[in-house]
Amino acid sequence: MFVSLQFKLELKKEGKEKLIQLMRMQSSAIRVAYNMLKELEKEKTKNPHAQIYQRLRQLFPELPTKYIDSAIYKAKQYPADKPVVFGGKRLFEKLCKNHLTGKAREGLKKQLRRISTF
Repeated sequence: MFVSLQFKLELKKEGKEKLIQLMRMQSSAIRVAYNMLKELEKEKTKNPHAQIYQRLRQLFPELPTKYIDSAIYKAKQYPADKPVVFGGKRLFEKLCKNHLTGKAREGLKKQLRRISTF
């Protein structure tokens, strides 16, 4: 039998900033691991997990080992044959807002609405 608890976590400003920084590093590690997986898949290398782990350890020395392993695991869950936008729809629209105008921007909005309804 499992028991789960739900609670609200309240952090002070410096604790919240540390948590946000850790979450950003984790997201970056997932993105780097995904890109490396795609490259190593093309080369058909043996034991890509170890190579990716060593590279992430160099890039993110302050990231705990468990987070690096989970970044590799999460990166393996994304499809390699389709483009992946890290950060979600809101970030993607925010980044594109300054680059696209008029019909191109409206078309992108319609396309993203269709994708998000699935």
